[in-house]
Amino acid sequence: MEVDGRLAVSTGVMEWCQPCADAGNNVMGVKFCSVCKEWLCSACTDFHRRLKALKHHSLYDKDALPVAVQDIEQENKAKYCTTHQNELIKYFCPTHKTLHCGDCAASSTCKMDKISNVYKDIRTDKEFKEIQSNIGTLMSEASVLESSANEMITFAVEQGARDVAEVERFEQFIIEKIKSHSRSIKDDINIATSESKYQLEGVIDRCNEIRSVGEQLSNGLDESIENNSEVFISFVQAKPVLQSTFDELAATKDQSKQKTYRFKKSVELESALAKVKSFGSYEAEEATLPARAADTNSLKADIQHDGTSRFFYNILAI
Repeated sequence: MEVDGRLAVSTGVMEWCQPCADAGNNVMGVKFCSVCKEWLCSACTDFHRRLKALKHHSLYDKDALPVAVQDIEQENKAKYCTTHQNELIKYFCPTHKTLHCGDCAASSTCKMDKISNVYKDIRTDKEFKEIQSNIGTLMSEASVLESSANEMITFAVEQGARDVAEVERFEQFIIEKIKSHSRSIKDDINIATSESKYQLEGVIDRCNEIRSVGEQLSNGLDESIENNSEVFISFVQAKPVLQSTFDELAATKDQSKQKTYRFKKSVELESALAKVKSFGSYEAEEATLPARAADTNSLKADIQHDGTSRFFYNILAI
């Protein structure tokens, strides 16, 4: 393992010489071998430097560990007892399947096995191989699930955009339906208004004509006229004209009578809208993507995909 030259501050936890610990002795380590990934005492350090196969290994003092060695140091912390943090794990309890140090073994009523006596065949152990297989399956399943989740994100975003468009289409449908009915009512109002206006404008014209006839009759009977014969003739002529004009005035009054209009809203539509509590709803459906995960029976875990959503709209009786 290559390490850089940057120095890091040691963790300050007491480090024991691993070769000595394997032999059942607790001796403080003074050097760390970045190749063997172990702490060494003074005697083991000298042996490391003399042995031809080991003398080229890089050894570091506690106070001068390269930064890259920190990961190795932290990895080795897992070899210490969780109860007695400065004691190396040396024993295994077959009853409870737990790891212990010498202090734990001394205070426990369980029958402990030395790890040095039980680890020899670990790599050929059936359960060890099953765990290795399960770890591989676990990582594979995580990768498959991650890929599926990414696909679901893409699907969810695209489906969301489609549903927003569907909401907008339904909104436009409702608006156009209402506008269509509204335009029909407005057309009826405009037609009725135009007819009333045309009829009343005719009344106004007839009133002007009747008033003109009245002025002519009045002029023929003016008191300033000195010729009584002329006045008499105008008088006689005025009587039938006046009667005829009164008849015409009566007919014009009838023509001035108009129908009154008032907009009456649709009770059916108003009732339908009153019953509608929402524009629609956005409800979950089952996932539409196929499950891509492999068989996970060995993991004893069930993985369920999240559902997608769908917009449901209310259909109004318009």
